[in-house]
Amino acid sequence: MNGLAARHMKTLFRIEWKLFHRIKGNYVFVVLVPAMLLIAMQFVQDQMKLGEHGLDAGPLMVSTACGILLIFSLYSSVTGLYVARREELVLKRLRTGEVSDPVILAGGASMYVVVCVVQIVVVSALLSVMFDATPEQPLAALAGLATGVVLMTAMAAATAALCRTVESVLVATLPALFVLPMISGIYIPREVLPPALGDAFLWAPLSPTVDLMRSGWTGELGLGEGLIRCVLALAWTALFAWVARRRFRWEPRT
Repeated sequence: MNGLAARHMKTLFRIEWKLFHRIKGNYVFVVLVPAMLLIAMQFVQDQMKLGEHGLDAGPLMVSTACGILLIFSLYSSVTGLYVARREELVLKRLRTGEVSDPVILAGGASMYVVVCVVQIVVVSALLSVMFDATPEQPLAALAGLATGVVLMTAMAAATAALCRTVESVLVATLPALFVLPMISGIYIPREVLPPALGDAFLWAPLSPTVDLMRSGWTGELGLGEGLIRCVLALAWTALFAWVARRRFRWEPRT
């Protein structure tokens, strides 16, 4: 990224940060979602017999929390942001200047990326203390977080291309909000599913991120397996980015 693009990114980040702070309810969202996750994780750990499947509760809860936050805090928020800024003609005005399209999208999402990453770091640290879990492969966890962020941002741009209005965002994001956690090992670990179904779900968009995050605490993935997960996540990212590039609308639909 050159100096001009970096300055544009910083400017867009500051604008979105100010707008975010104008709505005090956003603070409730930032604090409430992680707090509810911590409570839910404790409840789930008490109800599921994870030991029977050779699963350690701590790493599993960390990867689950990471996946949920990526979907709800980043993907759904950024999808709504893109559609709202398009309806307000903000994206159209930005394109009349010297800001490139990727910088416009990345800069607009940057504030929510920061919020989501902070949430994940805080929740992961607290869950590690709660379950006495120590990271075994920090680089795998970082790779999982990085691939998850770029994947969800690209997916948000692709989804925004399908939305006519801000009101339609909820409908357009429903598949990801309900189906994606079910098939990516977020709500239900693949180990508890029939082997054939679990192997098929390995190819789901967010599965590589969940696997890498969990391996960050268990060390279960070798170098080759970790690289395969990264390549798979980047392939999904490239697909969503391609869809967004071809279909993304910069002006309101008439």
